[in-house]
Amino acid sequence: MKALKFPLRYAINSNIKIPFLLVWYIFFSNTIKSQNMDEVIEYDSFVIIEKPQKTYKGFYKNGKPYRGYFSSGNKEFPRVDYYENGEAKFQYSLDVYQMALGTDSGEIDEIEESEEEIFNETDYDEYIKNRYKSKLNIKSIYENGSIVDGYEYGDVPSGIFSKRIENQKTTELHIDVFAMHYYQRTSITLRSNMISITSPTLAIAGENLEVRLVKRRKGWKALYTVNDKEIGAKYFIPGNIQEIPANSTLFIYDLNDQTYSYGTSGFQEYSTKSDLIAISNIYFDNPNTFLTQNAQVFFNDLIEAIIQEVQREEEEYLEEPEVYRGYIVTDSIGDRIKGIQFFQKGVHSYCIEYKDGSEVKNEKMDLKKFQEMFKEYLNNSQKD
Repeated sequence: MKALKFPLRYAINSNIKIPFLLVWYIFFSNTIKSQNMDEVIEYDSFVIIEKPQKTYKGFYKNGKPYRGYFSSGNKEFPRVDYYENGEAKFQYSLDVYQMALGTDSGEIDEIEESEEEIFNETDYDEYIKNRYKSKLNIKSIYENGSIVDGYEYGDVPSGIFSKRIENQKTTELHIDVFAMHYYQRTSITLRSNMISITSPTLAIAGENLEVRLVKRRKGWKALYTVNDKEIGAKYFIPGNIQEIPANSTLFIYDLNDQTYSYGTSGFQEYSTKSDLIAISNIYFDNPNTFLTQNAQVFFNDLIEAIIQEVQREEEEYLEEPEVYRGYIVTDSIGDRIKGIQFFQKGVHSYCIEYKDGSEVKNEKMDLKKFQEMFKEYLNNSQKD
């Protein structure tokens, strides 16, 4: 607690000093309480670039932030909210990407030392403290308690995510993950009717991996490229599939009494490291997200699902499909060359098996019996 200094211009007799100070202290305390300004907090561990000060103060009212500056982040990624009359007006934060790469480390420009300028111990301690203060150079705007322009932050395991908001619409999501001797940023950006997923940190290392989510007639397709060369694609198709993609492997299954399809093509060389985000997991977990054809709505739903996915505990497993309806491999024009599929037309249901582009089996059966046949088929395929 800081000592109170009384601006008294008159000498106080020592016999009445203590009672006078006590009365004054009680009056001063009651005045503060009558204004409900319960507490003052002071910070000196950061500098707001827009308004540099040695310290920043925040005043509470009824135990809640009322006026001034209040820290809302953590030590590694500090954020500061500025309040007026109990309402958050602005948020100040730092650029996580620049901080991680050391291009904006928050250091004060180094002071030129000379023989005539030598720090004493106190000055040196102050110099070191100021040198490594966090520089908050991003300003975000609040309206009714929500960020409407700027960045909104949250925690993920060993890292942080930041949503870029422009005119109340989310346009980017950045996920920064840190570990010992490791840092990676993944960026998800809305570009017109296409969603781009990239990693600036991998690009710096010479591997420019990009995933582009584009609309199909039904569902979405993810195109994977490395250094602008296409290496594969994934298909996310809710509902009964009408047009099977060419040169692909496709699974058809039921979940929660709805039919979905998931397919892949390519990936011979980069199959083990192609995913920046586990989009397939998101699709398996909540495939109806991929029904949306409006890019902005899909983007909003997708980034919320991505945040949930990166926050998923390792012991949390995805729900298994209730039933399988097919496994199909297609050729360059989309014809079935291999696989097995269940069909149902009215009261009639049957299974067709394909091999070398021809039908080798066409048998009447119900969906329950097909499950046994399907699993046996996959087991035999793995042995071949």
